[in-house]
Amino acid sequence: MPRVHTIPIEPLTAEAFAPFGALIDVRDGAPDYVGASGTEGWHVAFESGRPLVSLLRTPYQGLRFRTMERHFHVSQAFIPLGGEHAAVAVAPPSLSQGAPPLEAIRAFLLDGSKGYVLHRGTWHSLDRFPLRPPDTRFVMLTDHETQEDLTAAYAGKRSAALTQEIDLERAHGVVVVLAA
Repeated sequence: MPRVHTIPIEPLTAEAFAPFGALIDVRDGAPDYVGASGTEGWHVAFESGRPLVSLLRTPYQGLRFRTMERHFHVSQAFIPLGGEHAAVAVAPPSLSQGAPPLEAIRAFLLDGSKGYVLHRGTWHSLDRFPLRPPDTRFVMLTDHETQEDLTAAYAGKRSAALTQEIDLERAHGVVVVLAA
């Protein structure tokens, strides 16, 4: 039977999230552009091949998980719809093929007011976990190549070449629980 490893959910700030990626939010300082009507815009770094935009709906399922993944050649962006609170677990990118160390995994509160972009290679939970029923909805920006690679791997047609998944129960003997 696996041990339970609890990770506290912390506020999502630009400074705290910097090792894993960037926020999609208004930043201090001048905007990157100002439109004729006064609309201000801030650019967000995104590294990809052919962008793919998807809507993700995740039903409430509790705050337990055992699988994390990372993508070697793409950033991924997640933009909330509807403002429901959720949590995401992340760990810094690494060069090793093994699981991220438990002490490196952090969890962030997604309060529906800002999105985030993961750096290439950042470990992340497969879901953004709703804190209460019924669900959360996010727009995901990824690339066609990564999604096609994952779809083929999930169908058993081949191993994912662009993504690495890790089972934390096998690697560390734990199931992770996020603590609100």
